[in-house]
Amino acid sequence: LATILSKSYGILLLGVILIVLLLLVNSRLFEYSILYNKIKEVDEMKDEFISMTSHELRTPVTVIKGYVQMMIEEAKDLNIKKEGMEYLSIINTSTERLGNLIEDLLDVSRIEQGRFKTDLKEINAKPVIEETIKEMSFQAKEKGLSLNFEVIENTNDLINVDKDKLKQVLINIIGNSIKYTNEGSVDVKISNKEDNLVISIKDTGIGMSAKEREHLFEKFYRIKNKKTQDVVGTGLGLWITKQIVEMMKGSIFVDSIEEVGTQVTIQFPLIKKTK
Repeated sequence: LATILSKSYGILLLGVILIVLLLLVNSRLFEYSILYNKIKEVDEMKDEFISMTSHELRTPVTVIKGYVQMMIEEAKDLNIKKEGMEYLSIINTSTERLGNLIEDLLDVSRIEQGRFKTDLKEINAKPVIEETIKEMSFQAKEKGLSLNFEVIENTNDLINVDKDKLKQVLINIIGNSIKYTNEGSVDVKISNKEDNLVISIKDTGIGMSAKEREHLFEKFYRIKNKKTQDVVGTGLGLWITKQIVEMMKGSIFVDSIEEVGTQVTIQFPLIKKTK
């Protein structure tokens, strides 16, 4: 009888211990659940705040930009002193940077909230690339760089993408190549590889290390060293670019060697062969 009672007490004690442990685990899980919900709520509030603030800033910045550009045009006709023109140019450049930051923040907010829309259509990629290069040629010329475009023979360039978003991606990548290249060239090439249209943007810029390349597509990440300290940017462009490319069923890769240059490769599935 004593043995049976001893075993019963042991089993009872073990049961109590298990119940206590279960209560502790459930309590901890409950705390984690509350913490997760609070973090999620704060994150949603942050996204809403960024979206609201960006929208509110967008209108006054657009107005300022319009008036500054109008002043620059009128200043040319009125033969304003060189010093005055420089001041207006600085204001205009700063306004453009602020405008770009606001647009980047809005894009990040839309992407994270699932509100970023793409209008996918079958398009010919070549004219979009040519148009983008034409628009950015002045920027390259100002730095003494050659901006080149090459089409591999018999290239099929029909892809299912959003034309405006494709242009946004190209402007971002080509713009980065120009910003981080002090001499030489930026070469854009399209070709076919298996069932994909391949767009490559290769520059002779400062390049980057393997460690820097690992973080390249992270939000707010910027390479910081003596060579990049004067290059302006938000650290959002490449993150946004990668999200857009992947939304359009594409992929993006980066190869880079310090002091040699960088090549960004974008691929999109082909629709059909052109005749």
